[in-house]
Amino acid sequence: MKDYFIERENIGLRPINVKDKYEFIKWHNDEDMRERIGGIFPFNEASFNEIVSLGFEEYPKNIWFSICRNKKLIGIAGLHNIKYVQKNAECAIFIGKGEERQQKNGSLALKLIEEYAFGELGLHRIYAYVFSKNNVAKHFFEKNKWKYEGTMNEAFYWKFHYRDIDIYAKLR
Repeated sequence: MKDYFIERENIGLRPINVKDKYEFIKWHNDEDMRERIGGIFPFNEASFNEIVSLGFEEYPKNIWFSICRNKKLIGIAGLHNIKYVQKNAECAIFIGKGEERQQKNGSLALKLIEEYAFGELGLHRIYAYVFSKNNVAKHFFEKNKWKYEGTMNEAFYWKFHYRDIDIYAKLR
């Protein structure tokens, strides 16, 4: 099995593996990160191991990626709720290492996700859900030429109040 699904310009997407456990759990359980991405339940070792074991089917519903720069883990991404017949999937991405943010690493990783989704998987549309108040994420998708499609009002319940979710998408 090759190490990377796809890689360009020192950025690569590879399968999540057991070596990623400490960082993955730390990033997903970081209170600030959970506030921005809406992680309702903290991750533990069992939930991480379940994710690592996913993706071995011929048509997986979810594909998780480790984002690496110069072969070192810097973030996590995924294509989720993949619908092969309808040719669409939800995209999730974050750079976990703070010093790697604002360095175009997220944009490069997103381009690789797009290339993989549209090329290898043959999808037509990928979309992302973003909390309406998460201006950093909204700017990220806009600068990467994703189209704002609309807002789902009060679509997410988190910390005792409802939140609006904006939908961003890219078509092949």
